[in-house]
Amino acid sequence: MAQDINIYCDESRYSNPEDPYLVIGVVKCPRERKRGIARELGALKRNSGIGEEFGWKPVSRNKAAFYTALIDWFLATDDLRFRCVVASRESLWSRDAESAFYVVYHQLLCHWLVPPNAYHAYLDEKKNSRWRRVDTLRAKTAGYMPGGCGPACVGEVSSRECALVQMADYLIGCMGYAWNGHADPEGFPEDSAFKRGLCAHLAEGLGRPSLRFSTWASEGNFNASLLGE
Repeated sequence: MAQDINIYCDESRYSNPEDPYLVIGVVKCPRERKRGIARELGALKRNSGIGEEFGWKPVSRNKAAFYTALIDWFLATDDLRFRCVVASRESLWSRDAESAFYVVYHQLLCHWLVPPNAYHAYLDEKKNSRWRRVDTLRAKTAGYMPGGCGPACVGEVSSRECALVQMADYLIGCMGYAWNGHADPEGFPEDSAFKRGLCAHLAEGLGRPSLRFSTWASEGNFNASLLGE
């Protein structure tokens, strides 16, 4: 039976030239559940005293209870799914940043859009409006997926107003932190021990020794693909 599905897209560790990997990812949920999930997430924020936009960058120890609970809530919410593509910068060395963006987004979406479902994709407007990425991505993905499947729509949303884009940013941040070596026990001197702990907590919840893993494209709940190695 065909479903209407929303996918909320973001990128992390994309503009730091010192990191060997960039990560682009999505959070997915049934369209009919988006308001209910947003209410649950809003309640979690209110109960934790969080009024501002959340994500990976604002993570701090004084918000430890919220960011830990956020991982537990995500893992316990059956209608939420996550997928990311971890791309080696070396594999994209011959491409400029913009063409690399579309290559990785194609890999992100093409293995996860299943006909005859209708997908509604939303990107963070503050990161993508400048380059008119949404218009280009809409054109590049139309009819280009397996079986002629493409997103029913590709649009922009404000991450400040869309908690599921913020959720995508948070999970992508965890994966980028781990893949770029920042979550290793020895870490880097400037790295946050608390952020390393969050990465370990997510890995434990997934039954993994660390977040440096990749899965088959068919993996449904927490899907990670490695591009370029």
